Amino acid sequence: MKNIFILLFFLFNSIVFSQQNDSRIEKLKITLDSLQTKIIGLNKKVDFSVNDIELPIFIRSVANTHKVNISIDPSLNNYTLSHNFSDATVSNILLYLCKEYSLTIEPLGNILSIKKYAPKLVFEKRNIPVKYDSVTDKFSIELINDTLSVAFKKITDVTGKNLVYSVGLGNKLISGYIQSKPFESTLDKIAFSNNLSVTKTKDDYYLFEDGSVVASNSVSHKSKQRPRRYRNSNFFYQINDTVKKSLDVDFENINIASIIKDIGYNLKIGIFTNTSLSDIGTASVKAKNITYDKLLFELLEDTPYAFRKDKNLYFIGKREQASLRRVVTVPLMYRSIEIMTTSMRRRNQFSDNSTMNNQNFNSNNSYNQNYTATNNNFNTQRTSINTQNYNSFGNYNNKAEALVNILPKEITNDLEVKTDIERNSFIVSGDAQKIEKFKAFISEIDKPVPVILIEVMIIEVNKSATVDTGVEFGIGKKPTQDIGQIFSSTDVTLGATTINKIIGGFNGFGSLNVGKVVPNFYAKISAMEANGNIKIRSTPKLSTLNGHQALLSNGERSYYAIIRRDIIGSQNPQTTEIKNYVPIDADLSIAIKPMVAGDNQITMSINVVQSSFNGKRIDKEAPPGMNSREFTSIIRVKDQDVVILGGLEEKLKNDSGSGVPLLSRIPVIKWLFSKRKRIDSKKKLSVLIKPTIIR
Repeated sequence: MKNIFILLFFLFNSIVFSQQNDSRIEKLKITLDSLQTKIIGLNKKVDFSVNDIELPIFIRSVANTHKVNISIDPSLNNYTLSHNFSDATVSNILLYLCKEYSLTIEPLGNILSIKKYAPKLVFEKRNIPVKYDSVTDKFSIELINDTLSVAFKKITDVTGKNLVYSVGLGNKLISGYIQSKPFESTLDKIAFSNNLSVTKTKDDYYLFEDGSVVASNSVSHKSKQRPRRYRNSNFFYQINDTVKKSLDVDFENINIASIIKDIGYNLKIGIFTNTSLSDIGTASVKAKNITYDKLLFELLEDTPYAFRKDKNLYFIGKREQASLRRVVTVPLMYRSIEIMTTSMRRRNQFSDNSTMNNQNFNSNNSYNQNYTATNNNFNTQRTSINTQNYNSFGNYNNKAEALVNILPKEITNDLEVKTDIERNSFIVSGDAQKIEKFKAFISEIDKPVPVILIEVMIIEVNKSATVDTGVEFGIGKKPTQDIGQIFSSTDVTLGATTINKIIGGFNGFGSLNVGKVVPNFYAKISAMEANGNIKIRSTPKLSTLNGHQALLSNGERSYYAIIRRDIIGSQNPQTTEIKNYVPIDADLSIAIKPMVAGDNQITMSINVVQSSFNGKRIDKEAPPGMNSREFTSIIRVKDQDVVILGGLEEKLKNDSGSGVPLLSRIPVIKWLFSKRKRIDSKKKLSVLIKPTIIR
């Protein structure tokens, strides 16, 4: 029984649809008959045989053959036709196609527009259920795709509340079901669920506006502003500031072109594009207080599209377009466009020999090699201070080029970056969007570089004590004159005449008779004591940028000779001799490289070298002997802390003597038959360093 009922239902619907369709075709026939006098081609005969041909192509062929102006809807491209028409008028063929493929014809003058037939829907007027209790302010309503104007009229009639809507919203379909809730709360939720914005005025009107066009510049009005949702709940944004163009966004799989155009329209900014943005793709974004420029940048970052801003006009298009490329100058405010490195030419390097007559040396390669080897061997006898900053810039032509190459690739990719040293700026050309990214990165790293003032106190203390006593007798080559100093130190040499006078004073004193000494006899008496306390204090001040090396060197220069002898000729050999003097330095050198951390901690690499000539040479023309002291340290201190380094200490003790065997050991008289010397010395070098950060 149930199956019979369903069959009868479909049969009835088919009969009704067939009757309606026949009535529609009959009306089209009447319309075409009335146009035959104006469009003569409708009466022409057609002979066509087609097989699997697209419907629009067939219609155009008939229209072109018989001079009929026909416009075809693009949606008909998916229809194909296989049929044989013979001795049929154009009008009959068009009616047949309208019936067979559910098409319709709309005439406009002598132009026929053929499109898909869409029957008009007839809506039955619905009684919207609305209840309102004015005492408790409880409101109930059920909306199911009801027209806004009809629904608001019913609400106003039942509640007595005046609801006003903006132009164009009258035919909007709204839905919602709320039971026994406060009236204003119910209106708020209905507006939210239907992409509307509602505001209550001071005179008790409720104003409804389309959420897609509502914007407010007033902070006080923002609190009343309803969230805006477009098309569906996954397309939401709220404008916070129209001047700064900041907004809150929440998109999920929304067409980027729609985002750009809709937000741009509400912000009242100009957008220019000469290409379609329909294939730009979709995006999902959720952010608070994001600017329109930043949003555009993020949306277009990984697409073939880019934008360029000129005041309040945005140019959007393909990245390769010339209108989207720019050439700008990006100046640095605090940093230097050229990476500077510290270098100091050491005086003990033998490059100074260029002022000498070394062209004579070039005539003999073997000698040059020996000469270089000699210098290198000598150089290794003392440690030289390191005066170069360790970096990876040696492979570049200049330090400005090196600075460009240390920028991240994702920042400089597809950009041409040059440096203008005189203006301390980058010259950048390329995609305007990437240039903005480059400028943002440069502004992040272009910060003031700290300057470090380094106060160095060098203290060198030398203490010495020397005692030299004894009596020396001897016979010289000739008579010795009396000479010497008695006070404050005693160092006297007595000749034979004086000694004989002293002996004569003893002769005749009782039975003692010593005699006289020979004329060349002499006596030397020494009794000296010396003490030394030398304190050398130097307080230089150095300033340098963070990460750069500060250098200090102070010393003296000496020379040694290198002699070259050449024998020229074999029959009559001649000998030539060339003497060159090579410089060598002894100095006190200090190299300090500071590095400031975020908490004002300073890490310093310190290298101190002290060298001095000791006056000893293995040959009169050999290089002078040198004493060298060095220490290297890496330390970490706080700002303005003082650190003590060094403490290099050298002690020397020497107690020596000579005298007559046996007699030099007898108490008292040993001073007449011996000579003694005692030396006690101490040297100490200390370095105090105080770094101060100057912002």
